[in-house]
Amino acid sequence: MATNIPLTGVFRVTCEFKKKGNWACGWHTGIDMACDNDKIYSSCDGEVTRTGWDDSYGNFIVVKNDTDGKYHWFCHLSKINVSKGQRVSRTSVIGIMGSTGNSTGKHLHFEIRNESNKYADNSNPAEYMGIPNKIGEYNSANYQIGNSNSNNSSTGEMKTLSRNTNLRSEPTTKASAVLYLANTTLYVLQEGVAQADGYTWDKVRIRVNGKEGYMINKNYK
Repeated sequence: MATNIPLTGVFRVTCEFKKKGNWACGWHTGIDMACDNDKIYSSCDGEVTRTGWDDSYGNFIVVKNDTDGKYHWFCHLSKINVSKGQRVSRTSVIGIMGSTGNSTGKHLHFEIRNESNKYADNSNPAEYMGIPNKIGEYNSANYQIGNSNSNNSSTGEMKTLSRNTNLRSEPTTKASAVLYLANTTLYVLQEGVAQADGYTWDKVRIRVNGKEGYMINKNYK
């Protein structure tokens, strides 16, 4: 089984996304995680677009996600196991955790940059991984999404909508929405990723167009 999480087993979030502080943009652009297992996995199926060294990020790897075109940055590594142009999946070990660059201890700084691939134009990596954006201890076994396949797509369990249902950009009724009609087929990538507005939310992918987002669960048959 694979996950959207670059670590495996029990891991700790040590600094959350957008924490205010003495960063160049005024807030933390990614999420910091530590684990006794030093192996770093790709958090998506895609292509390595860059590897190298940065005074702040230390040894880093950048993978472009096949699904949405966003860039996943893996930083402070002690070792890089991949090279530019290489194809990777969620089960690929791409590097080893370290404390290179501007780091006070061994950990992984994981961030997701939007299609601009510019500093501070970021998506929430905790939301992508399906974990709370909160310091604490988690287990990757609780966030499995299915097997990666040779087409670099994780499909999850196929379901059919039992009623007209909105696909939301975030797991909240306040997020932008697109209405999908009953009998639309979709894949449930992650169940119960969030509790918000009195509902339990699943992360899903619409089968016909590949659009990903969040739906209130129990609307399937």
